[in-house]
Amino acid sequence: MAGATLASAANTVRAEDTRIGQASCEELGQLVASCWLERRSIPLIDESLSMEKALCARDKFLSLIQPLLGAPLGYKVAAITPPAQRDLGIKEPLGGTYLAGMFSFESSAPVPVSYGNRPIVEAKLMVAVRDDAINDAKTIEDAAKHIAYILPSIELGDSLADIGQKLTAPILMLYNVGARAAILGRPIAFDGSEKAVRALNSLVVTTTDSSTGRHIDSQSASAMMGGPLNAVLWLVRDLHIRGVRLRAGDRLGLGALSRVRPTPGLLLETRWEGLTETPTVVKALFE
Repeated sequence: MAGATLASAANTVRAEDTRIGQASCEELGQLVASCWLERRSIPLIDESLSMEKALCARDKFLSLIQPLLGAPLGYKVAAITPPAQRDLGIKEPLGGTYLAGMFSFESSAPVPVSYGNRPIVEAKLMVAVRDDAINDAKTIEDAAKHIAYILPSIELGDSLADIGQKLTAPILMLYNVGARAAILGRPIAFDGSEKAVRALNSLVVTTTDSSTGRHIDSQSASAMMGGPLNAVLWLVRDLHIRGVRLRAGDRLGLGALSRVRPTPGLLLETRWEGLTETPTVVKALFE
């Protein structure tokens, strides 16, 4: 019944105009939920869409898929680099929400390349929150004390934007900045010490296609907003503005350290060096 309701709402909105601009917040949220579930692009959105309306529609969209994916279990930072922000016409990052069911992929199971509408796969640095005192963090040192684990991960992102859509910050926010699923690697304990913070900042991630030996990317976490814990502080501030408090166990996606479009046969290998004596490896096979 819920699927039929979403499909009906989506058809109603599509019939109104090929470039959606007049749909209500609720109608737009229903349309995005329908497109997300059906793995298809959102019809062209008017570029004048406001951030206020986009956030309202995004929250409606998330509420509609929560019966399938569960409650929020973390948050992500997107558009963390100056070039990305410049392209979107913004001066700070954007935030998204992870639902519990987005972490259901098994690291050993093959991933279909059709898992989304326009899949984009990223080596994603995640951390797990130790306790809710992180909500009071004001400095890197404060934030470090309330991180329990580092979670080397591969995020299975997705774009719902039509191929002809001019992407703006509100349009990207509309579909939750591309969050769809993630593969989590083995947790690495984090004690919050100065030594641990230095190790985190010096982390280097190398991404390759193990099926061909092709090198895809190598990046250092130090380039991530000047250090990953700065991304944590940004999330804390952004969520506070929205009236959201982090809880123990929440996963925080702090930024991408590589990005690639998946193709059948791609065996993506991410090597995380600097946190442990031997590199941590997280893989994903696409079919």
